[in-house]
Amino acid sequence: MAFCHESYRPFEVTVQRDDELATIMVRGELDLATVPQLSAAVAEHSDASLLVLDLTAVTFIDTTGVRVLIQADRGCARSGSRLAVLAGDGPVRRLLALCKLDGRLALATEHPSPAAQPDAGAMTTRPMLKGLDG
Repeated sequence: MAFCHESYRPFEVTVQRDDELATIMVRGELDLATVPQLSAAVAEHSDASLLVLDLTAVTFIDTTGVRVLIQADRGCARSGSRLAVLAGDGPVRRLLALCKLDGRLALATEHPSPAAQPDAGAMTTRPMLKGLDG
C-alpha cells in the first residue's frame, strides 16, 4: 500500500495591523469550510484605510473564496477605503483570470504602502463590480 507523504498545510489567517494599514495573510485552502475565518478577519479590520489581502500562500480557492474577495472589495468601496489583493502567480491569479475579475479587483504585485497611491505598475484599476450580488 502506498502512502502519500505530502505534508498537509492547515488553513491559517494572520493579521498585521499598523494604524491605517491592515494586512491579512492567508495560507492553505480557501473554500467553503475556511471562508468564515477570512470573512471574520476582513470584517474585524474593515476600518483600515488600506486593506491588503495577501493570498500568495493560498494553495486552492473556490467560488466561495472569490465571493469573499468581491464582498471585501464592495465593503472597501462603500467605506472609502482601498483594497489590494496580492494574488501571486498560483491558483488565486488563475481563478481570478478565469472569472474575469483580474481586471476588476485591485491586484498588487507587491505590498502597497498606505500613503502611496496605486500606480499602473503595482496595481490594476478597479471599476465597481456590478451584477455580482453579494
